[in-house]
Amino acid sequence: MHPRYAAIFGIENLELNTHFRSEPVVEDVCEPKAEAPLIPVELSTLLLADLNRAITPLHISNVVKGDTLAWHDGQLSLPTQQLNADTKRALWALMSKHIDNL
Repeated sequence: MHPRYAAIFGIENLELNTHFRSEPVVEDVCEPKAEAPLIPVELSTLLLADLNRAITPLHISNVVKGDTLAWHDGQLSLPTQQLNADTKRALWALMSKHIDNL
């Protein structure tokens, strides 16, 4: 949990131990490749709504298939449509990083 949120909720800031940390390939900013066509990825409406709520004031305008997990100007790039636990952790970490930079 980010220390800022721990302070808001009045709880102790906890961090995952190394067993639960994962370091999947994540790109902070992914410039769209002009030669590669963008393939849209359909996320469940509930997941997309949760993501948009979590990253307010940012907004996910579209989700596309990419080689790595990346965020660029409202476009979220995901390696697969089905997110496993490691990808979900990396996605939340990526979104948190962008929110913290606001």
